Amino acid sequence: MPRVPYTWRQPDFPGDGSDLAWLQPTMLIICHRGNLDKSLEPLLRTLKQPFAPRTVAAVCVHETMRLAFEEKVCQEMEMLHSKVQGHEYYAQALRMIGCLRAETLGLQQSDKIGFRSKLANGSPLLVRGFDQSFFSMSHPSTVVTLHIFRHAFELPKVVARERLRFASVAIWGAKMCDTYEVALQLRFSTVFINCHGISMEPIEKYFVARQPHVVMANHHHFEVLIYNNRALVIVYPAKVEWHPSIKPRTTLSYREPPLMLKAKNVFLFDKS
Repeated sequence: MPRVPYTWRQPDFPGDGSDLAWLQPTMLIICHRGNLDKSLEPLLRTLKQPFAPRTVAAVCVHETMRLAFEEKVCQEMEMLHSKVQGHEYYAQALRMIGCLRAETLGLQQSDKIGFRSKLANGSPLLVRGFDQSFFSMSHPSTVVTLHIFRHAFELPKVVARERLRFASVAIWGAKMCDTYEVALQLRFSTVFINCHGISMEPIEKYFVARQPHVVMANHHHFEVLIYNNRALVIVYPAKVEWHPSIKPRTTLSYREPPLMLKAKNVFLFDKS
């Protein structure tokens, strides 16, 4: 291997340009009885390091899941990446939150006598009641916005508050019929159901050609639909159970006794 000359200079952070512009941001929708453990994985990664491609920019949570969601997030979230804590975008977000007096969800720290608590220094930022246009539309804001909805028919209005251009949406729910209903009501071209960030390579050429098609690959179901004159891709996990068929034996081994079929004292060989 060629030798790399030593340098004291640290590589740029994050180094992929994701701090300069939103790179394929995604929206997370958690429906009634959605799997919180799995659905929160991309959100927790975003809260730890908000400068990266395909980060979660907004979350919509069904009102029945709100308390469980907030409790789970507060238990699982970690402090921001050290480079993000000192970033100007994070400082701008904190100033805007203070100006708006916005309600936040994050790590709390108590005062010296334990009487009051406030947002801890370096805490991730989940903001209720505001959309990304209040923080930044041109570059990642280090903020994830949080919205609550009551039913699927209300969801399009809630999603419309976010004017950021999302590359995909991840919908988590217990019933496929409910998640499909949500997917068809929203105007997203890429929809993940009970999964996130799956490669579109198996279905990409059919989507570009706007050709309805279904592909099973990598233990996932890929589907191109044309709905209301628009093409969309829906992806969800598909458990594949396959076992090789057992071929019938055509010859008998000389080491094995002959097979016997009984039917009312009728045998295929002489017992005498």
